[in-house]
Amino acid sequence: MKFSITLTFIMLSFFSFGQDLTEIKSSLEKLKIDENGSYESDKWYYNPEIADIIEIKKEILNQVLAEYDLYSTVLEGFYGWHKKTSRCLILRKSDNGELIVIDPIWYSGISTEFLKMIIGYKFKSEKELQLFTFELQDVMLIGSTHNKDFKNTVFSENKITIDLYDSYKEERVWRKIEIGINKNTIEFLTSTNPITKEKLTVKK
Repeated sequence: MKFSITLTFIMLSFFSFGQDLTEIKSSLEKLKIDENGSYESDKWYYNPEIADIIEIKKEILNQVLAEYDLYSTVLEGFYGWHKKTSRCLILRKSDNGELIVIDPIWYSGISTEFLKMIIGYKFKSEKELQLFTFELQDVMLIGSTHNKDFKNTVFSENKITIDLYDSYKEERVWRKIEIGINKNTIEFLTSTNPITKEKLTVKK
């Protein structure tokens, strides 16, 4: 009986430790709308009543972004008079608590700021690179799973190709993604609109 109680206590302690969100909550306080209710248009703000903070743990992604702790949380804001609410990817600098808020794809497209953080990283193996690719897709879809999805991921020697689908009104390929690879290192990423042929290229 004593052993059972002790084991239960250890498990509960471990669970509580894993869910400790004190530091991220403290950092997010800086994103709250001030007491006067004033705000800037087109910015995201923290509301603890709806935040639903979730810590993100990925086997490879957390190694690539070792300087940051990763979270997703619901933020709100205003675009003119229109209120916006969405789950967003949050990167918290481990040493000083500074935050980087990554807009969801539905709101402002693929984040070049976020992608530049992973370009140039050398992976230990092809298998590690492939696992990372799917982890990257997961976090890039944060806040956008209602109408965006990555499909048709194809790995070859020098590149990875992915289709980013949009399901608003009808499902269609919204962007054609190509990730340039050289010796298990990501060198660039391109995102092409298949209709207009407009291309975004992200390099280090």
